[in-house]
Amino acid sequence: MPPPPRRPFSSQPSPRPGPRPRTRPAGGPSAGPGGKPLREHGTSWEKSADWYDRIIGERGSELYQAVVIPGALKLLAPKRGERVLDLGCGQGVFSRALAQAGCQVTGVDAAPTLIQKARTYPVKPPVRYLARDAAQIGDLGEFDAASAILCVQNMEHLDTVAAAAAKVLRPGGRMLWVVNHPAFRIPRQSAWGHDEERKIQYRRTDAYSSTLSIPIVMHPGKADSESTVSFHRSMQTLTGTGFSAGLVLAGMEEWYSHKESQPGPRARAENRARKEFPLFLALLWEKR
Repeated sequence: MPPPPRRPFSSQPSPRPGPRPRTRPAGGPSAGPGGKPLREHGTSWEKSADWYDRIIGERGSELYQAVVIPGALKLLAPKRGERVLDLGCGQGVFSRALAQAGCQVTGVDAAPTLIQKARTYPVKPPVRYLARDAAQIGDLGEFDAASAILCVQNMEHLDTVAAAAAKVLRPGGRMLWVVNHPAFRIPRQSAWGHDEERKIQYRRTDAYSSTLSIPIVMHPGKADSESTVSFHRSMQTLTGTGFSAGLVLAGMEEWYSHKESQPGPRARAENRARKEFPLFLALLWEKR
């Protein structure tokens, strides 16, 4: 299942909090019979695959290149020759980084068009790409490691995906989740603000503990724009999902923006805020 909020994101502060969102508990109207995800969540990225590919392309956005990929490779620590499963691979940005590290990589994504895009970007050794749901991986064999990079928030059935991934990992295998930080980057529930009197840039959070499904408009300002859904989970809910799948938390990191503001009256406050509020949370799991 593909990734924005793994998709377009920005580390630039905005001047004021956004409007109060209309959100609903995850597993509400967006869930199908038995709580299983409706296919529309996979196909929404299918409809916007061309647009998303123009944004991310072969190498990924600036934040991918400067923060996400280096951090993910360091924490997952893939070894040459390892078999690695990249869940929600999109057009294969992290899959290719793994391949360039010498791994045997299988990339899985629910959007067939994104898989087609991934296959157009060559890499050695080649990546095996499959268009399928991230929970339908039981027939792919055993893996030394797995990754889910900025796509976990697009998975309504994360518990099923985590359990399926745990089954295909060998004993001692690792799995890395990278998510938009659940305490500070909640779509339509968090925003930048500026206190002129104190000369500080602050982060406003309107909700955190509730598990929410939040509509994301793919093309803001376009009347007939498609939308997808971002599923917000607290850190307790996220880690509980991994524990329930039989995994052990082996590492955790918070990653910050690498950017700096241009000189100006708010530059100092903005730069300080970037170092106080992380963009991403990385969870490293291990199968015992």
